[in-house]
Amino acid sequence: MLVVNPNLAFDRTLWVDAFEAGTVSRPTRVAVTAGGKGVNVVRTLRDLAVPARLVGLLPASDGAELIRLLEAEGVTLLPVPVEGSVRVATIVVEASGRATVLNEPGPVVGADEQRALLDTLDEALTGVSRPLVACSGSLPPGLPADTYGRVAELVHAHDGMVVVDAARDALAAALPFGPDVVTPNLAEAQGVLEGRSVELSHHDADLEAERAAALRAAHGLQERGAVRAIVTVGSHGVAWVDADGGEHWTAAHEVRQVNPIGAGDSFVGGLLRGLADEAGWEHAVRHAAAVAGAAVENPVAGYVDAARVAELLGAGALR
Repeated sequence: MLVVNPNLAFDRTLWVDAFEAGTVSRPTRVAVTAGGKGVNVVRTLRDLAVPARLVGLLPASDGAELIRLLEAEGVTLLPVPVEGSVRVATIVVEASGRATVLNEPGPVVGADEQRALLDTLDEALTGVSRPLVACSGSLPPGLPADTYGRVAELVHAHDGMVVVDAARDALAAALPFGPDVVTPNLAEAQGVLEGRSVELSHHDADLEAERAAALRAAHGLQERGAVRAIVTVGSHGVAWVDADGGEHWTAAHEVRQVNPIGAGDSFVGGLLRGLADEAGWEHAVRHAAAVAGAAVENPVAGYVDAARVAELLGAGALR
């Protein structure tokens, strides 16, 4: 499997008892890891014993440190060298489980870097039978908004399947290219369909209202070109529509939330793992929900316990 994550990062996670803007906070623990949504997807696949490689832009100034962090985790990067510095994502996790994220934009690039990214991916796909590819995360400034659409076009030319997990312009511009499935959360889907701009890391809205809104959003994304659309609704579950427009709801699992950041990325990893079984979309989505449930029980984004995933799959959906 291949995971395309153009906008790689350093994730700096800080744990605090409580966080309030405008005050001084003293973290009890700090961790610096390689970051980016695609990195979390590859971590999840690794923990599920599924080989996967990462394709991303590698800034020149501090890319060597990013490579070192990735290699320390056993993550293989197919790098596309660019100028600039690796962005930093600062994640503040409170004892309550609430998380606040500050995402920097990334290095300024352009059409040349898009061509280099696609060339690297094309080479990696050559000779691979029915490849599974995920596109994950934001695009750095200047990278054309249709980048994930172009990836989908290329993957389809190789007779493969592509999952797009993105938001804002990157998601909107991918839809006309017919990605096999898109997997935004509800806020991200509404951002594309309704022009909303606030991204929530979690919320506690009414289940029925959220489910109805997510199904409407899934249909809206499909109408804009996605073959299938899955819209995640945090701790409630996921709403999705299949290729024929049929509506489905897969409930989330009752789990102990330690760090919700990266749950959507682990969902994508679980979806890819489920799709590899070739047992149908319901199986794949159910597997993804179990993986996401296991992921939020881990303090570092992207890590999952395969035994816990099996336990959740055996228990079924509880919400």
